[in-house]
Amino acid sequence: MANTISQQEHERHKRRRTRQWLGLGICVLVLIGAFTVIASAVNGVAVLFDDTEEKLEYEQRLQALVMLDPLPFESLDQADPALFKEASVWAAVSAAQNSATGLDAYERDPNTDSLLLPAVEVDAAAAALFGPDYKLTHETFNNVGGDMTFEYDEEKQCYLIPVTGQVGMYTPLVEKLDKKSGKMYVTVGYVPAPGLNGDFSLSAPTEPTKYMDYVFQKVDGVYYLCALEVSEMKPSSSAAASAPETDMDYEDYFDPTSVIAEGAGSLPTDSEPASDSAAAEGETTSEPASDSAAE
Repeated sequence: MANTISQQEHERHKRRRTRQWLGLGICVLVLIGAFTVIASAVNGVAVLFDDTEEKLEYEQRLQALVMLDPLPFESLDQADPALFKEASVWAAVSAAQNSATGLDAYERDPNTDSLLLPAVEVDAAAAALFGPDYKLTHETFNNVGGDMTFEYDEEKQCYLIPVTGQVGMYTPLVEKLDKKSGKMYVTVGYVPAPGLNGDFSLSAPTEPTKYMDYVFQKVDGVYYLCALEVSEMKPSSSAAASAPETDMDYEDYFDPTSVIAEGAGSLPTDSEPASDSAAAEGETTSEPASDSAAE
């Protein structure tokens, strides 16, 4: 009898131990499942708020315009249309370069070897940034610096793009995207182009030396540029200290060995070269100096 009771107790103890191990295993599985769900949720939220690709898209859209360093404007009609046209030309050229066939598929002028860029592609580049309602007037025009001519062939409806080693003054770095009041505010850092002002040293700035806010308005589900504002974001002290000189002569606006001058977008295309006005100012300011020297 005692042996029977002892055997029953042993079996109950064995079953209890089995249930305990089974419960522990279930708890471990539950914890693993919970951690997996939490990790998936965290990763999902991170992906949801990761706007890296969107920032890169805006950098590509704004590359040609940032390169020309336009001045702020409250609406598209307040900006220089020649600058927008030039930005659209370079955006179309960039799109052609990045296509499967590259620039080899484009016709060349037999006399100058200039690229014949169809006006329809320039229109498409303008519409992609400024919206479908923004219209360009196709005609021969000079860049804002006045030293490069974009000749328009009315018969072929193409622009003759000169062979040039032009270099933009800045490249864009989108720092943040902020949606408010139905608009998208894209804060863009202006990173000086390599070799700016002939500076190829290791001390040349590699981070933004200034910031601008490009304002986009949604039209039919797509954001298009509508304004440009000075940003509240400021460069670091080291970047500001190494900011490039921007009071360059506009004759160097697209010189292959130089860069685009800051503020060039404010000049009309038919204005006198800035170098003439600068020279005139130099003459007026030099007279009093010579008089004082004579005294």
